[in-house]
Amino acid sequence: MTPAILIIEDEYALAAALSTLVRRLEATPVVAASGQGGIDKLAGQTYALVILDVGLPDMSGLKVLEKIQALPQPPPVMIITAHGTLDTALEARRLGAREYFLKPLNLADMQRTIREIFTPLKIEQRAETTMIGNSESMQRAFAVVAQASGNDAPVLLQGPPGSGKTLTAQVIHRHSARAEKPLVVFRADEWTADRAEAALDEAIANAGEGVLVLDEIDAWSKPLQAALMHRINAGLVKARLFSASSQEAAPHLREDLFYALAVLQVTLPPLRDRTADLPALAVSFLGEQVLSAEALAALKAHTWSGNVRELKTAMARAAAVCGGSTILPHHLPASIVKTDEANHLEETLKRALAAWLDQKTTGSDEMMPVYDHLLETVEAAMLELLLKRFDGKPTRLATAMKMNRATLRRKLREE
Repeated sequence: MTPAILIIEDEYALAAALSTLVRRLEATPVVAASGQGGIDKLAGQTYALVILDVGLPDMSGLKVLEKIQALPQPPPVMIITAHGTLDTALEARRLGAREYFLKPLNLADMQRTIREIFTPLKIEQRAETTMIGNSESMQRAFAVVAQASGNDAPVLLQGPPGSGKTLTAQVIHRHSARAEKPLVVFRADEWTADRAEAALDEAIANAGEGVLVLDEIDAWSKPLQAALMHRINAGLVKARLFSASSQEAAPHLREDLFYALAVLQVTLPPLRDRTADLPALAVSFLGEQVLSAEALAALKAHTWSGNVRELKTAMARAAAVCGGSTILPHHLPASIVKTDEANHLEETLKRALAAWLDQKTTGSDEMMPVYDHLLETVEAAMLELLLKRFDGKPTRLATAMKMNRATLRRKLREE
């Protein structure tokens, strides 16, 4: 059965535009030009969604929203308004509005949001776990984690900040023979140089026969490395040692210390190298909410300099601002969405260029165009567009874009 969407909007042109948008999504639009008219239509039919304007001729849209929420099974509601204020936005959220859009409406965003309400990307919910990853690099890491959990050898954990080194140490500890004994983390950068050695001794004592995690060991000073090596050689360290490094540790450690700590090595990849794991990771941080297809696309396009830690923060933010069960692109941090838009434009340019090159280079090798001629065509088009941005003044263009003025003038003459 085709779903029906109720549009409560008194502006005829906008109601017509929204009706066209709804039809594109294979839904049936029903329009009411007043608040009371919308309430009456809700009494006689079931709707999959209500698009509700705040500024109605007979009553506030927020009053209509309150009446909608009093229904036995209220449909989701999208609020639209020409005069967005903090109080209006807060009240709409309090009353249960799913989304909130300001006029003039971006109909593309509206269409995407409506579609995602109907067709969220259902990602299989995984049983609670501690480490997630189906990528080849994570599978290799899991193999070493399994080995490390079954013996008592020192483990070196390597990977960029935020990739999960501390979590990996906790997993190995939890599944090892020392699981009932303490796990203590020592961070040398929390101590001044004159106190670091005493703090290390305290950490060794607190760990006892449990596990001692030596965090960011690649940044330790040479004297502190020597102090640790002395205690290992003297048999003063009873704990199992896990070391964590944000870069390749070998060049930054004493050779004897490296070999003492790196009996087993777990290498955790950056998140940008395991984007196939993004859906499962994101869902593990969201709980009951799901990702829309376009939100997932934005996540996959992001560079993730902060790795899994950054993803966890992004999902916490999305969950906090999302009023419904589906995470949409505008719920994500702006840095992620902007990155996605930039990548989208670059990909569009690449596709257009590929199509143009296919047209120009179809045929035998003898018929291929000269590379310089292709380059001149592309450059001429780019210079034409850039020149318009600088009011047709080559001098301004050359200065702003750090070009040689004589070279620019020559290129312009050659067009």
